[in-house]
Amino acid sequence: MNLRSLLTTALYRCTGWVHGDFPGALASKWLELTSLRRFLEKHGINVVLDVGANEGQFAAKLRRLGFTGRIVSFEPDPRVYSRLVERHGHDPAWRSYPLGLGDADTELTFHLASNSVLSSFLTSVKPSNMCSEVHVPVRRLDGMLPEILDGIPDPHIFLKTDTQGYDLQVLRGASGCLEQLIGIIAEISVIPIYEQSPPFHEAIREYRDAGFDMVDLSLENRTIDGRVLELNGLFVRRGLVS
Repeated sequence: MNLRSLLTTALYRCTGWVHGDFPGALASKWLELTSLRRFLEKHGINVVLDVGANEGQFAAKLRRLGFTGRIVSFEPDPRVYSRLVERHGHDPAWRSYPLGLGDADTELTFHLASNSVLSSFLTSVKPSNMCSEVHVPVRRLDGMLPEILDGIPDPHIFLKTDTQGYDLQVLRGASGCLEQLIGIIAEISVIPIYEQSPPFHEAIREYRDAGFDMVDLSLENRTIDGRVLELNGLFVRRGLVS
């Protein structure tokens, strides 16, 4: 096996990375991974809320990073939720809920995409990407937090959101418990692929107005012609040293 293959294999095992320009993707994902690991360790994070879990890719990456605390995953897509359950079935510190998080306790239409990672509560700007719809329950995070934290005497909470344009609704639904969150990592769209998806500068401003300062900004996806499509923003609660 040559050096390129060895590095690719190592990166996949650590991050789940599989696509992209090799040198650029390697550097970007490795730096993001290092930043995340440092943040979790520095702040003694023992609870990670995995919102928009899909099949549990992010949570599995946390375990590869060595994180042993509680993971709570939320995934409203019934097609992939069963695979999420299978993935964490033998991990007693990883649990999941078949629902979405938002700014109200309600039921909403969830637009299902052929590629499940593109499913969203928002309408795609390319309807051809969507294949069907399903009605799913949605809860506010601040109303669920006591249940989520049951049995953890001193929780240090980290929130991850990857909800295809619905991340600010998740943040608004946490307004009653923001002071309990240490940090947030959120997907931020630069070129919106969903209707009513906020411009990236407005998204960053809302996290700042909620009391969270940016620690890191990393590339998530590019368009086929090389433009930046999505970023991952890492935020820390104001007053804490990043």
